[in-house]
Amino acid sequence: MDNQEIENYIAASRIRTGRRRKRDARKQYDKQLLQYKRKRQELWQAWQSRGYTELTPPVMKGYVRSFVLREDVARSRDGDFFQELLKKINTYDYSHRKDFKVKKRRRGRKIHVLREQHLLQPTEYVFRKMKFSPKEVNCFEERIRYCKNGIDQIKYFVVKEPWRFVLQVRPNMITKQRVVAPELSSAIDQLDNYLKRNQLEHRIWKLTRSQQASRRRWLPEDKRKDQFKKYTLQQLLQEEWYE
Repeated sequence: MDNQEIENYIAASRIRTGRRRKRDARKQYDKQLLQYKRKRQELWQAWQSRGYTELTPPVMKGYVRSFVLREDVARSRDGDFFQELLKKINTYDYSHRKDFKVKKRRRGRKIHVLREQHLLQPTEYVFRKMKFSPKEVNCFEERIRYCKNGIDQIKYFVVKEPWRFVLQVRPNMITKQRVVAPELSSAIDQLDNYLKRNQLEHRIWKLTRSQQASRRRWLPEDKRKDQFKKYTLQQLLQEEWYE
């Protein structure tokens, strides 16, 4: 039998060549790594979906400070309107001290200073995402602050009449806690340690990077990148484009 007949016989039979054995072993190894990845995702989803258990009695953990409507504003005709607005822009601060003071160094001495707290001051992008009504938009005014480099500007919005809201301090009562799942936590740690100890993270990333690229491909593109495509380089370099 010549070499051609031998190759045809091997191809027609179930005999695997050495190269095919290595290729099949590599495929089986990659399939096992993908199983590890799916297993880790399942464990993390189970960890994130843990429920809560009620604490009886509730436990006090420090104090919480937030804004409330002034009494005269709450009794006014627009009390309900400002109450709904407060739900969107209210902020919460937590501290172990009831006076909410922090240590600051002044002229070499450490003194206690009251920690400041403001209503939500959203940037321009966040402000549009919050979808305020026209009447609520009139309650804000636009301001500008500079970045650390002193050149870039950031637009943000603040409430025109902050006097309508006052701070209120109350005990921070914890009424529930996350369910403790030691078996689940141990399984996650064991799998993560195995992948890091055997340096398998990089291989898993190479096997799944095409999926990540496909997800990024379907994300909405930033239109600002295409706003200058219709102009030539000579037009962009003219002085009128810098004004």
